[in-house]
Parts: sequence; C-alpha cells; structure tokens
Amino acid sequence: MLVNTKKHRKDLYLYLTKLDLITPLRPALKSGKLKVSWRDWDSIWIYTHPMPESKCHLFHHIFFEELGHIHSFCRECYKVVVKPRNIVEQFNLYEIQKDMSTPCKLGMEVRKTTNNLWGAYFYNRGLEAGKEKYREVRELVNEYLSPETPVILKRYCTEFELGPKGLGPSNETPDITPEERQWELEVESLFPRPSGHGGVQPIPIQAYIMRKWIHNAYEKNDTSYLKLAGGTPLVPPYVFYHKGIEEEMKNGRSSR
Repeated sequence: MLVNTKKHRKDLYLYLTKLDLITPLRPALKSGKLKVSWRDWDSIWIYTHPMPESKCHLFHHIFFEELGHIHSFCRECYKVVVKPRNIVEQFNLYEIQKDMSTPCKLGMEVRKTTNNLWGAYFYNRGLEAGKEKYREVRELVNEYLSPETPVILKRYCTEFELGPKGLGPSNETPDITPEERQWELEVESLFPRPSGHGGVQPIPIQAYIMRKWIHNAYEKNDTSYLKLAGGTPLVPPYVFYHKGIEEEMKNGRSSR
C-alpha cells in the first residue's frame, strides 16, 4: 500500500504527521533500544515500485566500492531520471509513479555527484527499453509537471562514472566476460540478500520519509512546500525590528 498524497494535498504535512510513527520512536531506533523489521527505515527514498531481482546493496557497496567492479546486472540498467524543480513537482511525480508498473523510486538528492534537490528514477533492462520508457515519462512530465522539468536517460549509478572511484564514461564499459560472470556468482554466494529490502515500505515509514522531504524543502528555501502545509510555515518567522527604516532611508530621513 502507498500513501495517497492527492486526497490530502492541501494539508499533506498534517496528514503525514498523523501517519508517521517513526519520528517519536527515532531516538530509541537510533540507539538500538528498539528495532523494526525494515532495514532502511531511515531512508530518504520512497521505493514506489521495487525491483525484487535487484541486489543494489551488494552490487554497489561490495562489487563496486570494495572490489572495483561494475556488476553485469548494473551494465544492463538504464535509468530514466526526472529532476523535479520543487517539492510540489516531487509529489506530483510520486502520484505518476504510483500509477505505473515500472520499477521506480524517488527522494532527496544528497550525493556530491548531483546538484539537484530531488530525483525520481525509472529502471529499465537494456538501452532500448530505456529509450521507450524515456518517451513515456517525458510525455507524462510534460502533461502533469512541466516541459521545463528535466528528464534524462542514463546508464547505471552516477558514482560508477563520476564518483571518487568512478571508472569513466559509461559507454566505454566493456561487455562482461564468461570468466567475470562466474566470478560474480562466486562473490554473490558469500553475501545473502539483507532482510527487509526489496518490497514496498510500510505506511509509517513512507510518511516519515515524506515529512523529511518537506523539511528539506523548507531548509532549502523551496517555498512551494507551503502548498502542502496549509500555507503555514514549518517554523514561525522571526520578530523583525527594521520596519519603517527602509522607508525613512528612501525619503532621506534618519532616526539617528
């Protein structure tokens, strides 16, 4: 089940707060006093439609970061990436993803290899499937977000190309050899799939993550978040003491 953000759009923050059971439990979860069944409970991503056959933790953190190898599964991964320009577009895109069957996710961008606040990803097996999905997503974004909202098609994780351990342009990655594939299987046999990954996150975790998105919008001066909070700022404004001074200065007057 996925959170319905359309029905409560005008008071979405309040609605999410009622669903969010993680925030009050967060200190106990962080300390280890309590444990929940979901491994990535503190994520910044909503896995709208997970890809059960993927093992991204294994492929990224072990094969790439530790062994310097781009897994054969990743070499066939072509992502349509949408870059929402504000938090309202982010939630509009979430509703688009809900109605699709494509493996996809969306969340906050905090990596040093990107300069966007938000990102939404649609995963495809092979370049031709990626091109077909790009056309579909581009049309949906044009209709429900804006033709100005960026949409790109790229291959595998950005870090594989551009990160500190990046291996260069993705179009220069060679095909996997039979020997490499056999080695991959041997490595995979050492690391079972982590529990609590690969399915749709429980509603309380979804709500917790979405509230983090709205807080991030506030912190990054994305004032469109007010449309999701009934027009009420998350933090009350300061008390100002400069009222009238600018008008005095314009008129050449001074109270000094």
